[in-house]
Amino acid sequence: MAFLKDPNISQSISTLANLAISVAQTTTNFKPELKLLVLTLERIAPIIQDTVNMNQKLDRPEAEWKMLRDEMQRAIKLVKKCSKVKWNIIKKSSYRQKLKDINGNFLRFFEFEVQALQSRNIRETLLEVNNVKLKMDSLPSDLTKDTRLRTGGVRNRSGSLSSSFRIEQSRCENMEREKYGWRVPALPSGIVPFDELLEKLKAEVVAGIDGGGDGSSMDYDYRSVLVVAAAGGCGKTTLVKMLCHDPGIEEKFGENILFVTVSETPNLMVIVNDLFNPNSSGLQVLFESNEDAKNKLESFLDEKVSGPMLLVLDDVWSDSFIENFPSTKRGCKILVTSTTAFPNYDVFQLDPLNQKDAKTLFCHSAFKECELRPSRIINDKLVSQMVTCCKKHPLTLSMIGRALNGKDESVWESMLRQLSQDSPVLDLHKDVLMVLERSFEALDDEFKECFLDLGIFPEDERIPVSALLNMWVELYNHDDDGVDTLAKIFELNHRDLVNLNLMTTGFGNESGALANYCNQHFVTQHDLLRKLAIHLNAKLPLPQRSRLIINAQGEDLPTSIEKVQEPMQARILSISTGESFSSQWWNMKVPHVEVLVLNFMSNTYTLPHFLAGMQKLKILNLTNHCLYPTEIDNFHLLSCSYNLTRIRLERVAISSSILPLLNLQKASFIMCKIGNAFEKVGPNTLPGLLELEIDSCQDLVEFPGILCTSVRLKKLSITNCIQMSGFPEEFGNLTNLETLSLGSCMKLEKLPESISGLQKLSILDVSDCLRLSKLPDEIGKLGGLRVIYMTGCKGLPPDHLPPSVKDLSHTHVVCNEQISYQWREFRNVEIHLVEED
Repeated sequence: MAFLKDPNISQSISTLANLAISVAQTTTNFKPELKLLVLTLERIAPIIQDTVNMNQKLDRPEAEWKMLRDEMQRAIKLVKKCSKVKWNIIKKSSYRQKLKDINGNFLRFFEFEVQALQSRNIRETLLEVNNVKLKMDSLPSDLTKDTRLRTGGVRNRSGSLSSSFRIEQSRCENMEREKYGWRVPALPSGIVPFDELLEKLKAEVVAGIDGGGDGSSMDYDYRSVLVVAAAGGCGKTTLVKMLCHDPGIEEKFGENILFVTVSETPNLMVIVNDLFNPNSSGLQVLFESNEDAKNKLESFLDEKVSGPMLLVLDDVWSDSFIENFPSTKRGCKILVTSTTAFPNYDVFQLDPLNQKDAKTLFCHSAFKECELRPSRIINDKLVSQMVTCCKKHPLTLSMIGRALNGKDESVWESMLRQLSQDSPVLDLHKDVLMVLERSFEALDDEFKECFLDLGIFPEDERIPVSALLNMWVELYNHDDDGVDTLAKIFELNHRDLVNLNLMTTGFGNESGALANYCNQHFVTQHDLLRKLAIHLNAKLPLPQRSRLIINAQGEDLPTSIEKVQEPMQARILSISTGESFSSQWWNMKVPHVEVLVLNFMSNTYTLPHFLAGMQKLKILNLTNHCLYPTEIDNFHLLSCSYNLTRIRLERVAISSSILPLLNLQKASFIMCKIGNAFEKVGPNTLPGLLELEIDSCQDLVEFPGILCTSVRLKKLSITNCIQMSGFPEEFGNLTNLETLSLGSCMKLEKLPESISGLQKLSILDVSDCLRLSKLPDEIGKLGGLRVIYMTGCKGLPPDHLPPSVKDLSHTHVVCNEQISYQWREFRNVEIHLVEED
């Protein structure tokens, strides 16, 4: 099996994959762990392949892959041992843990080493491009002109030099653009292009672009708006993304291509803030009203955008929302995607795929080559029948194709029989949901549960994988490090049930340390798939549902909920309310709820009073989708939840002191107003706390001293808190602390000297702490310290490292070149260079 061009790695991966599959088929002892191992190999293999190929082209030493080859050989030996275990309980337990450790090592290698190698290769390529440009610029003008004449111009010299200039020029031009949001999303990998359709849309977008409005009239110019209309899942968003990445469109609009996801319940102030502050880590722009946000947006575009502009508004439900965006600017084109053909605007109707294109798309998913899942030979007539049953609907074709990929013809025939037996319906939306449901039924039971859980989150919102981790650790016994959770997400992504947005992690990333594999990763889901999850969750009567999903856009909850008198059986309860919700809660009886997800959009919010009766509640997720933190006036209800283990609060203002939560293990505060939450509280308020995350909380000035009594704390992350400036000396009481992440705390000048007593501390991250002027004098006493992230510590004076750093051992320092000079005299540490942004 020719997997990679490096024969050693190829042989190892092939042997391990085939061996794991074989052993999983012959024994039940290690089947879940072996299936997870095969899934991990399948997910990381294409990325490793690309990196190996590039390393060969760049003449990289083979030693860079020694770690992976050694780990492969160790895994092969372990799997062989697993095949011989029959009844030995001790070996079963030991080998299961070792298989899980090996799987984690592969993921760690993928996230740390491979990403770092890719990052370095890209930087060196850009450096070479820049050197070429500098050499060309240094030539005399007459020589440069003569060279262009003799070669037919720089642009015609095999295209290579022209590409170099374009890359470097584009990089420089985009530096300013990268400060702001509304960036065009990347195209999905392996996309099937439909050139004819793209060219038609491109022609309509470009036509008359130089005419447009002249900016002299305040009236809305409806001619500058084009609506791409089609039913859900027909490929509107994908087509528009393809357009934005088209070379001709990029040449026409340059960096002035903006992309906004709107959704059913848009908040204009949040959307405009995402343009000014895309990472939510800086100071928020203050808006007095939607009209103020609209005016600030128009002023920004007038000041920053010169030349033609393409603005994409994706997933618009109401045509009135379009009028919030300026259309009278000369050369402005607004491209809208919607399931509605708005009559006031020009419409580009996205017609259904023809048989040829539908078959091409289906075959791309159904017969996608994969070394670990060899494609089968399937009768062409059967393929055509399957395409017809999928209604030539792009999303359905892709999902059913992925579900059948690598399966025997008997499985195909069974699927075709199921699809054909359903009575035809005239409603395309219902018809497609029926077909998608068949794809869902092909999933294993736990994957089904994980997919259904995604329906509890709002439409078009990024779902933090860490929020899923919180749930799945408790519901499905996933590991705390996120290996199991990320593996499930990978498989759902492979089947096109979610879109996974992986953030670069490890030594190749300036953001520094992560508490687990899931932090900073997000998933999104197509609207139609979310509706499928809600539809499947709603098949049982309300009292019998394991997930109760309530969407209330008016003042009150749906009357169907009020009519339920008996206790409901739901383990997961999700309630989403809009700006007009009255906070009048009915007396719901939900004694079995373990996970409570509350999504809201209001300046003030009252927790439901029936929360006090949720004695089994373990997970609480509060998310405010307005721009500014929401005041919650009855936080005291949480003290009734004795079994609460994990809470996640986003854009919430905590107006009162936190009451004792004896069993709380993990707490996350994202863009919250901390206020006096940790004042006037007793020393044993959070005695069981193991992990604390505080991100972008701009009123946090000092680490609360009372938290120094949470002596079981292992992971502490305080990031993007720009006012954070100090720690109490009692911080040294946290003797179990293993990870301390303080990235982008820009006013932090020093760490407490008592930190030297934290012997279990293995990761210290002070990336982008711009005012950090010194490290603790006795930092060398941290015998367990393995990694220090220091990229962007510009306030650290030269030659000011404490002498005790010579006592560190087996420590890696991740930093930019400027900081690295201070460490190079110390041979006891290993330096990893990263590029500073």
